[in-house]
Amino acid sequence: MIEDFRQYRQSRHQEIIKWKLETGKRVMGVFCCNVPEEIIYAADMLPVRILGEHEETTEADLHFPVKVCPYPKSCFDQALKGRYDYLDGLVVPNVCDMIRAMYGFWKRSFKLPYIYFLEVPQKISTHGVDFFLKQLILFKESLENFSGKEITRESLLRAIEVYNENRALLSKAYEFRKGSPRLSGVETQEIVLTSMLMPKESHNRLLSQLLDRITNRDDAPKEGVRLFVSASMLDDTDFFQLIEECGGNIVADDMPTGSRYFFNPVDTTKEPLDALAERYLARIPCPRKMRPEARFDHVREAMRGAEAKGVIIHNLRACDCHLYEYPYLKEKLEGEGLPVLFFRGEETETERERQRDDIEAFIEMLRG
Repeated sequence: MIEDFRQYRQSRHQEIIKWKLETGKRVMGVFCCNVPEEIIYAADMLPVRILGEHEETTEADLHFPVKVCPYPKSCFDQALKGRYDYLDGLVVPNVCDMIRAMYGFWKRSFKLPYIYFLEVPQKISTHGVDFFLKQLILFKESLENFSGKEITRESLLRAIEVYNENRALLSKAYEFRKGSPRLSGVETQEIVLTSMLMPKESHNRLLSQLLDRITNRDDAPKEGVRLFVSASMLDDTDFFQLIEECGGNIVADDMPTGSRYFFNPVDTTKEPLDALAERYLARIPCPRKMRPEARFDHVREAMRGAEAKGVIIHNLRACDCHLYEYPYLKEKLEGEGLPVLFFRGEETETERERQRDDIEAFIEMLRG
C-alpha cells in the first residue's frame, strides 16, 4: 500500500488528468501551505500543490537569473514544459519574493482561466487575522464567480471535516516513526506529499487502510541513528532517501511539505472562515511570519517523543527567511545537546554526492 502512494506521486500529472476526465471537475494549483485549500475544496475543485522536479531547468533559465531560489524556478520550468497544462487556475499567496513573482510570470506566460493573488499578512496578530479573514472572503467570492457555484457554510464545514480527518491521520502516521519505527522517513514523506496531490477523501481511505495494517508489517524499517530534519522546501523524497542510505532514521521533521502542512487542525467551534483565517495565519509555524522563539517552540513540540540524536537543517539557496533564523535555531538545538549538520544549496545530483559524504560523517560521529 505504501507503493500506492509512491506511484501516485511519481505519476501525479497523469493521475490528476485522469481524475479530471472522469469527474469533469476543475483543478486548482496552489503554492505554499498558507493557502486555505478547504475553500477550493468547498467550491468542488481539486487543490493540487505545485512541485518542481530535479531535472535541468532548460526553459526557466530564459526568464530567471541564475542565483535565485531553485524551487519556484523549477516549478515554472515544469509549467513551461507543459507538465501543468491541465490546471484550470492557480492561487499564488504573498509569502516571499519569488513566490510572489510567480503571479506575474504565470499570468503573462500562460492563458489560465483563473489566477488569484492571495494577500497573506506578514505578521501574526489579532489585526492580522482580521485582515486575513477579509482576504479570504474576497477569495471565496472570486472562486464563486469563477465556478458559478455558491460556497455555503455547510460546504465549508464539510471541507474542514475532511481536511481535519486527513490531518489526524497524518499525525497518527508520524507517530509510527517514533519508538521502534513502523514507517521510515521516506515512506512518511511519500504519504504527506501525496496528500497534497490526491483528492482528500481518497487519501483518507488509503491512509486509514495503511494505518490499520502497519503495526503487523513484517518489513519494518531498519533501526538507524535517530534524526530530526528541518527544511525550507523538500518537494520529493530524494534527500530523505539519501539520509536513510547513510544509516539515519528520520523520526520527526519541520517542513512546509511535512509537519507544517498538517499540524494544528481547524477549530470547528468557530465560524468556518474565521477558523480558517486563524489556523492558516496564526498556527502554521513559518519563519516568514513567526519570530524564531515561537518557531523553536514548534520544533521542540515536533521532536517530542522522537528521541532524536541529531538534527539536519536543509535550506535552499536564497530562501532568506529560513537562512535568517538558522543561527538562532542552531544555537538553541546545540544548547539542548543536539549536534546540527547544515546544508545550503539546491538539489542537484552533483551536490547530492557531496551531501552524502557529510551525512555519513555526521552519522558516524553520532554513533561514536
